[in-house]
Amino acid sequence: MNLRCFLPCLALALAAPWNLAADRWPEAVVFLEQHCFHCHGPDEQKGRLRLDTLTAPPAEDDTWLAVLEAIETGDMPPRAEPRPDPAAADHFVGLVSAVLAEAAGPPPIALRRMNRVEYEATVHDLLGIDTPLADLLPEDSRTQGFDNVADGLGISAVLLEKYLEAADAAFEGVIRRIEPLPAETRRAEIMQVSDNQQSVEQNRGGVIEVANSMVKFTPGWPLVRINPAHPIEDGVYRGRVAVWPHDPSDRTLVVAIFTGPLYGPGQRHFQGMFDATGTPEDPRIIEFTASMRAEESIHIIPWVFPEHITWRHGDMEPRPGVGVVWAETHGPLDQDFPSKAQLALFGDSDTIHMAEGNPVWMRYRRGVRSHYVDSTEPEADAERIIRDLVARAFRRPVPDDMADPFVQLTLGRLENGHTFEQAVRSGFTAVLCSPHFLLLNQDPEVDDYTIASRMSYFLWSSMPDEELLELAAAGRLSDPAVRSQQVDRMLEDERSERFVSHFTGQWLDLREIDFTTPDGRLYPEFDELLQRSMVEETVRFFRHVLDHDLGVKNFINSDFTILNERLARHYDIPGVTGHEEFRVVDIPPDNVRGGLLTHGSILKVTANGATTSPVLRGVWVLDRLLGIPVPPPPSGVPAVEPDIRGAESVREQFTQHTRIESCARCHDRIDPPGFALEQFDPIGGERDYYRSVGEGERVPLTNYHVGLPVEPHGEVWDGHRFDDFPGFRDWLAGQHEQVARAVAHKLLVYGTGRSVGVMDRDAVDALVDAVRGDDFGLRSMVRATVENELFHRP
Repeated sequence: MNLRCFLPCLALALAAPWNLAADRWPEAVVFLEQHCFHCHGPDEQKGRLRLDTLTAPPAEDDTWLAVLEAIETGDMPPRAEPRPDPAAADHFVGLVSAVLAEAAGPPPIALRRMNRVEYEATVHDLLGIDTPLADLLPEDSRTQGFDNVADGLGISAVLLEKYLEAADAAFEGVIRRIEPLPAETRRAEIMQVSDNQQSVEQNRGGVIEVANSMVKFTPGWPLVRINPAHPIEDGVYRGRVAVWPHDPSDRTLVVAIFTGPLYGPGQRHFQGMFDATGTPEDPRIIEFTASMRAEESIHIIPWVFPEHITWRHGDMEPRPGVGVVWAETHGPLDQDFPSKAQLALFGDSDTIHMAEGNPVWMRYRRGVRSHYVDSTEPEADAERIIRDLVARAFRRPVPDDMADPFVQLTLGRLENGHTFEQAVRSGFTAVLCSPHFLLLNQDPEVDDYTIASRMSYFLWSSMPDEELLELAAAGRLSDPAVRSQQVDRMLEDERSERFVSHFTGQWLDLREIDFTTPDGRLYPEFDELLQRSMVEETVRFFRHVLDHDLGVKNFINSDFTILNERLARHYDIPGVTGHEEFRVVDIPPDNVRGGLLTHGSILKVTANGATTSPVLRGVWVLDRLLGIPVPPPPSGVPAVEPDIRGAESVREQFTQHTRIESCARCHDRIDPPGFALEQFDPIGGERDYYRSVGEGERVPLTNYHVGLPVEPHGEVWDGHRFDDFPGFRDWLAGQHEQVARAVAHKLLVYGTGRSVGVMDRDAVDALVDAVRGDDFGLRSMVRATVENELFHRP
């Protein structure tokens, strides 16, 4: 919206009861006179918007908010129109924002429910279990980019049913029904295993026998599996695999280890990627610990680089592969019976015991009986268990009358003839489905317990620990110095990986990394190892910036990144050996890498698999790094379809598209960053031409052709011209304060769990000002988020 639109509404504005100081409103009047009338007045209404009839707040707030957003982001006036002085525009937005805030009245309270990942983490930390729960609950919708924001977290009857199901699964995860066997080792040598007890690719020359090993050459799936090494009952196991590299040439070969079902569908759990070193006589012994179910196997997947796989190898030509010698499992390691989680919930009491139940069929054991929890004093034990659970689950001191209904429900089950365990299960489920457990920020006043929970759900996605609750009980979390100390302590705790994972997963769209699969004809070098390495780089880069309180300008450009060998080769950065270890690497001066926009993960999630789109990438840069959300395209305007045959350039396609008047204004902002990022392909490789499956000369030993040249030049909306991506990045680096503001906005949304709009601009400004002296350090921004007025608002 153009600011030359406000004069027609000036009379209304002057007459409106806005309670704005009379000596300040004339300043707004002058600004309106200079920048609004001729575009949206009685004579012309660009964009079908007429503001001379716009009434004062609180009426038509949505229009006012849209106008202010357009002014604040610089979307209006258009580039061809005279631009207002930035300070004057900022002052005007501040005045009208204050009016809107006053008209809107007190902001809504920050009451919200846990999202499903918070629910799972909270239950795990509360009970000491690792039972998967999040997938039992519906996916949460995202608001302002995050799934922990109150506006997107509704409650329905269906959701409550799912909470009952999840609570029941959690209760079952507490109790170990069968006494475990003593730990044993199950080992299998691959050359001593019959063909029907192993899974390897035998056709197309994919496997050979060497000494005591089976060597697999083809990358990725299908996998190698040695079935006799599987566990015979559920538990925690130590897995070991012996591997070695066959003709590795100048590269380090790598294997991925998964655990999962022997056959058929089912989730396989990634245990890590490991370098294959050693020899057939002295192989590398890979070791890991994982929860495994009976008959689940270790799945060994050699990741031989696709670039190793050349066309038409000669029979005697050396080929790299990974030799697998043997595999074993040892366990179960968790021998506790009853389980530690059961003792924590039920208590280690002489009156509580495990009683034998019905016989259970097990393939590898005979005469096994299930067990259930019983008590010699059921009423007293049941009340003690439920009251103790309520006190911990509700994350603050609980008066007796709040716990009484849960106790009475449990005792009522006993009176009606249910067993002790059944009665406790009923009370337990009721507690975990209670609003006092599911909802955050319930109390109308923000006390130390509220602060403890807000800090823990911000940085741990879970409940406060004992130290936070003790500080809350002592009233010490009202002290900013104590809060700052706790932020540092919490960020050093392993639970802070949840913050890093969930925040980057949504802010940077890393959760979408599997959404597209690159076209194998165009990008044969892409594999799962490369994708996992991409995500690791970005997550570890964010963690490094956070741990060392580096400025957010590193998100724009940095002289380092965090790589393994696979990704370093992809980026053409020499001197990095090994895949399982990621390390800080200085970027050579002549290399284009540096900053988030050169990360393969970001470049992949902003592409569609076959090709790239300046629109997707341009919108991503505007929203994620500059804090300029882009409205959806006008209805009826077709999207620009990629031309993978290479007959028409991207720039030609967009030139035609932006001739549509309704498209041109937004594309004036979207296209420049999008064109700059055309320097990178859908898998993050640097390029100077497009790959095609039709036009152009075929590239030797591939299925793709040399397409049209890439044209990464452009002109930013402020008139700055650039020739390539580094030129655009130099301009973006000059906007580092705007980037800091965008990051501050994202942290406030995520950290407070509430929408942050134009009327909250003072809170965003305060956060940015608080860290200006720290060069906008990321860790300082996290501390400042906890100190921000929005964080402490009811």
